[in-house]
Amino acid sequence: MKIVRRVHMYLGLLLFPWILMFGISGMLFNHPEIGRDIDRRYLSGEQVSALTGFQPWDPDALARRVVAQLNAGSPAPYTLDEDTSGSFSGWPLLAAPRGDGGRQVVILRLDDGSATVSSHAPEPEAPAPPFAGAAIDLPDHRMAAVQEQMKELLPRMGVEAQGPLRAHPKVAPELRFRMRDAEDRAWNVTYNLGTGRLDGRLDGGPGRPRLVEVLETLHKTHHFPVHGGMTWVWALFADITGLTLAVWALSGLVMWWQMKPTRVIGAAAVAAALALSAVVMSGTASDVLFGNVDKDGP
Repeated sequence: MKIVRRVHMYLGLLLFPWILMFGISGMLFNHPEIGRDIDRRYLSGEQVSALTGFQPWDPDALARRVVAQLNAGSPAPYTLDEDTSGSFSGWPLLAAPRGDGGRQVVILRLDDGSATVSSHAPEPEAPAPPFAGAAIDLPDHRMAAVQEQMKELLPRMGVEAQGPLRAHPKVAPELRFRMRDAEDRAWNVTYNLGTGRLDGRLDGGPGRPRLVEVLETLHKTHHFPVHGGMTWVWALFADITGLTLAVWALSGLVMWWQMKPTRVIGAAAVAAALALSAVVMSGTASDVLFGNVDKDGP
C-alpha cells in the first residue's frame, strides 16, 4: 500500500502540468467564449419569429416528407418508424463580417426557433506572406511521384489489395524551412508536398494566436510523428498522462478498499458512478454514431 500511495502521489506531482493543461483545454472546447472577446445575447423563438418570420421546423413532419420523396422513386417503399421521434443534430450557423474585421454569428435552433447572436472581436492578424499560395512545380518531389513509386510495394510483398496504393487526397506531408526576405525578415515557410503550394508565418511577428487557441491546438495534437522532434515528445507525455489517469483511478480504488469504515459508502458511490457512466457513455455513443454519415464527404 505504501508503494501504491507513493506511485499515486508522485505521478500527480510529475504530470501535474499535463493534467492541468488537458483539463483546462478540454473545458475550453465547451466554452469558446473564455479567453476571447465575444458578446452574446439570447433571442427566444417568439423574438426571432417577430424579427424574421422564421417558424420552428417539426422534425417528425420533415422526416415524413423525406420518406415520401424517397418512396416516390423506390420500388420497395419505406415506412417511418413511429416508435421513435425525429430530431435535429447540429445547428445552422450563420455569419456576417463586421466593419472592423470582426464578425457577427447567429446560431439557430430549428426545433424551437430560438437563437444566440454573438459578436466576435477581430482575430489577431498576422502579416500575410507575399509568397502565400505560390505554386512550386517539383514533380519529382510530390505525392504523385511517391504514389507512382510505391504502387508495386504491396504486390511485391505478397499483400493482397483490390487496387494500387493511392495518396490520400487531403493528407499530405509538408516541407518546413526558414528563409529571409529582402528586408531581412525571417519567414517560417511550409511547402505542401501534395498541392505544391507555399504558405508561412513571419517568425516572431504580430498576430500570434490567443492563449486559448494555443491550448486547444495542443489538446488536439496527437500521433507520433515519423520524424521525431518535440511533437514526438509531446505525444509521449500525452500517453503517460493517459496512463496516469488510469493509474489514479485504479490506485484510488485500492486505497479506498483499505479503509474499512468507508467501504459501504464507497461501494454505493462506485456503483452509482458505474451506472451513471454507462447511461451517459452509451447514450452519447448512440447519438454520435447515429447514421453512417461520411463526415469527409461532399
